[in-house]
Amino acid sequence: MSTQFQNQVDDATIVNTLNAFETTMANVNAAMQSVEAVGSSVPWTGVAANQYRTALQDWIAGVNQVRNGLEQLRTAMTQHLNISSNTEDEAAQHAQWYA
Repeated sequence: MSTQFQNQVDDATIVNTLNAFETTMANVNAAMQSVEAVGSSVPWTGVAANQYRTALQDWIAGVNQVRNGLEQLRTAMTQHLNISSNTEDEAAQHAQWYA
């Protein structure tokens, strides 16, 4: 007996996911601000300080890549939600016309 898996997403699930994205992005932005504040307040100099700053910049670049990916996903989900909602609205209008 085989089981078929189906992807089913409703508007409420997308809205909840988008809300979670907003919270996640706020947390990422807060973390970035904290890290940047610490990085700019390092009082020491020398090779270790330079390596620390380089590592910090690499980390920030990585977080920016993650943030960009999350933003692309959020945009795609928002577009899907808009298309889905518009399709449902149009179907409801057509159904009323025939009734």
